[in-house]
Amino acid sequence: MIEFRCQHCSQKLRIAESHAGRQSRCPRCKGTITIPQAATPEPVGGEEEQLRLIDPPKPLEGALLDLPAHRRTAPGETDAHEQERTLLTSLGIETPPEHTGERRFSAPLDILLYPTSGAGLVAIAVIGGLPLLLGLAVQLIPFAGALLGLPCLLVNIAIGLYAGWYFAECVYDSARGGTRAPVAFGGLVGLGEMWSRVIYLLAVYIIYVLPAVIYGGILGRIDAIFWGLLAWAIVFFPIGLLAMVILDSVSALNPFLLLVSIFRTFFGYLGLLVLTAILAGLFWIIPGYLARPEEGQPAPLWLVLPGFATTTYVTFVFAHVLGRFYWRQADRLDWGL
Repeated sequence: MIEFRCQHCSQKLRIAESHAGRQSRCPRCKGTITIPQAATPEPVGGEEEQLRLIDPPKPLEGALLDLPAHRRTAPGETDAHEQERTLLTSLGIETPPEHTGERRFSAPLDILLYPTSGAGLVAIAVIGGLPLLLGLAVQLIPFAGALLGLPCLLVNIAIGLYAGWYFAECVYDSARGGTRAPVAFGGLVGLGEMWSRVIYLLAVYIIYVLPAVIYGGILGRIDAIFWGLLAWAIVFFPIGLLAMVILDSVSALNPFLLLVSIFRTFFGYLGLLVLTAILAGLFWIIPGYLARPEEGQPAPLWLVLPGFATTTYVTFVFAHVLGRFYWRQADRLDWGL
């Protein structure tokens, strides 16, 4: 097998040696790449015929919250990676950080501290606070509704696209071993790329969650069918989101693929569902408690703002939990392309 890095996004890739010298597309960034020649020939019979992702690094065995040990590096491997990084930097190619997955604090505390990087806090302020402040300005400033209504709508759409894109970036960065929210914009990201990512995430929501919302919430029917749809959402939605981010493919909408992955990681996935239930409780209870209005009066801004910020914060923690699950279970999931 040939192992090399994408010239555009620095993603580690693996492919059979029979493809050396050919052109292909990176499964991660979709950029055109030329497959290098292998240093040492080896048999190619029965090898895979597609590029295969080998990042994120393979996890060690253990529970979802265990601290992974340092990966042993072969002599000269560090120098080779450093030379490769220097070369890519000189060509103007920004390389993602090499995460070790090591936590700074105990696992529960470190999970809750995930959004506390500078980029994470800025994202929380933009996603959680800016739409609320724009809405407040429209309500309080005379004639602002007529003047700012359309601009505010466009800004809110852009923020929604950014929120979905950044959520996926947090999942992917955590799957590579990241323990703090990544830089919001490592480079220019167009609205088209954000839109594509958000549409994929919405597709997961539509397939796995929306049926229960429509049947129980809109139609108001609480019966055996509703509980079946709710179980469908609880079981498949978290791993469907993760698969969509990692695979970046509609194959994440295939429940049979996800079911096989669930059985391969059964006990680890149960732990993920428990953490997801806890975070879902925080997501709904805390903002609702903070923003609970007096009867007949709107909730004060000093309570609404923390509610929105908490909702955004918990969402990023959930993104980290999803990505960390892949970090721990990558060998069993076997989602490399």
